[in-house]
Amino acid sequence: MDTQHLMDFWIPELIKNIWIPAFLAVIGFIGRSLYDIFLTIRNKKIEILENKLQKFYWPILIRIEKDNAIWETILSKKDNPDSLQYKLASIIEKNYVLQNHNEILEIMSSNMHLAEPDKELSDSIRKYIRNVTIYKALRESGEEKVFPLELGAEWPQDLYKLIKNRTEKYQKELNSKILK
Repeated sequence: MDTQHLMDFWIPELIKNIWIPAFLAVIGFIGRSLYDIFLTIRNKKIEILENKLQKFYWPILIRIEKDNAIWETILSKKDNPDSLQYKLASIIEKNYVLQNHNEILEIMSSNMHLAEPDKELSDSIRKYIRNVTIYKALRESGEEKVFPLELGAEWPQDLYKLIKNRTEKYQKELNSKILK
């Protein structure tokens, strides 16, 4: 066999035996690297959603729902101060509602960055902070029958809906990412 025939015979074998496996290994490495990048991004998105929900939206939603459940009782403070309703309302207000508001304010100040609030939510949160600050000041001053609305600090009617809708939206998004 001459040299040319020998090279023609060995070069295709060399390509099959060395270059094709090496090429497949490189393709496999690139594929695995891309998959790892995809998983890292996916896991980071899951972590961000979990933090939003665990440290901002769920804690605030639960506390607002608790307030909503007992708010009618608090309005009994407009009644006779000697009545049982008034006394119950005072205890509930002091031990639950005001404490609840303090917890919400703490969550907001500590974790607002997680909420990524738009203008609508930011405006509602500002109204909430103003309302609660005046509410607390009224009670600390000894004024028991006046509420913030009477001093021009309206309650943000849309806050509950905004927080509830975003909580549900982010929870669905998280569930869909986890279940994939």
